[in-house]
Amino acid sequence: MSGTHSANMVHSELVHIKLVAERLSNADLDESGLPRGYWRKRLRSIMQRHQLTQAQFNEIDRILNMLGE
Repeated sequence: MSGTHSANMVHSELVHIKLVAERLSNADLDESGLPRGYWRKRLRSIMQRHQLTQAQFNEIDRILNMLGE
């Protein structure tokens, strides 16, 4: 995957996950078909599969905090 394509994909993923985390309460996340653990797993996958900037790591940390990690 090219660097630009990978960076765009990471950005899109982080925006999507952040929107979900912001819109749903922790109880809603736990009761949904995609609980907090699912979203944390997606974030960890992004960290393992892509070369991230410090800003992206910081954003992942903020989202993980929203998810209760």
